Amino acid sequence: MPSSAEKLFVVIMAGGSGTRFWPLSRARRPKQLLPFAGGKSLLRATVERVAPMVPWSRILVVTVAGVAEAVAAELPELPAANLLVEPVGRDTAACVGWVAWRLAAEAPGSVMAVLPADHVIGDAAVLRRTLAAGAAAAYAHDALVTLGVRPSRPETGFGYLELGGEVPPIAGQTVRRVVRFIEKPDRERAEAFVASGNHLWNAGMFVWTVAAIDRAIRTHLPALAEGLDAIVAGGAAAADRLYAGLPRVSIDFGVMEKAAGVLALPVTFDWSDVGSWPGLAEVLGDAAGVRLGDVVALDSDGAILASDGPLLAAIGVPDVVVVATRDAVLVVPKAQAQRVRELVERLRDAGRDDVL
Repeated sequence: MPSSAEKLFVVIMAGGSGTRFWPLSRARRPKQLLPFAGGKSLLRATVERVAPMVPWSRILVVTVAGVAEAVAAELPELPAANLLVEPVGRDTAACVGWVAWRLAAEAPGSVMAVLPADHVIGDAAVLRRTLAAGAAAAYAHDALVTLGVRPSRPETGFGYLELGGEVPPIAGQTVRRVVRFIEKPDRERAEAFVASGNHLWNAGMFVWTVAAIDRAIRTHLPALAEGLDAIVAGGAAAADRLYAGLPRVSIDFGVMEKAAGVLALPVTFDWSDVGSWPGLAEVLGDAAGVRLGDVVALDSDGAILASDGPLLAAIGVPDVVVVATRDAVLVVPKAQAQRVRELVERLRDAGRDDVL
């Protein structure tokens, strides 16, 4: 009987837009393609972390039409058939479901590990051991498994997992039941979660059997299941015609927050979802801040300064984000950097597709 390791496929979601990293991130070069991982793109680094545990034939990358060519160029080892191109992005539930339905037809009985393409993880070997344990747990319990990160601070920008009792360890890895998923809390609740020791950050990394996620989608998102059934029955032409009509909902909200019997594997490796310019400082910065590209700075400690072309010179501007490209410049206090997405929406409403 094949083991969970022999049944494991790694699915990497690489369709996000990364609007909080404008103007460096654009529609055709989103965050996951930026060199934020030691000179490599976040996508390339994600694939290289898992490549030692599965062959390239069992790595699937899902992206959207606008960046498919760039993603393929970034991963020349990936078989062409393993790059799945959504006709239009419909959030992560559709992405996950589309792959699960394909695997159900082509590799029944398989296990899926689902990872975002744009995270930074400190210890790849620990990640691989955790994914292997997650696959074993999913296989043994025919369950939905989520990886949760031990919180290092009372972060209000992440969702949390509240933990229940333990189930028998697998491969030396602690396995806990999930009582509930909790949306991004305020500061007081986040501090209470950290103090309790019974909550994890929801890292958005999952492992499950194809059968388990199929059941969960059919139970909690029946309209999505119906649409995916029609797409599978109709082939590529049906995907082009029907995909845009699939419900737009995240796998977290649409399935994981509603499902019963979810298991969690607590992990301790350094992890960041690099969700904003200040988040980049966590993984690339030091006391001086972040310097990317042709940058010269004086008395600007803590500043995030990035240039994708022209010389960027800064004097006496601590704790600010300045990003220069050939056709746009962003200037924003670090404390308001989350509003970059709002700015991008303003540009989109104004028809400024030339800079998006």
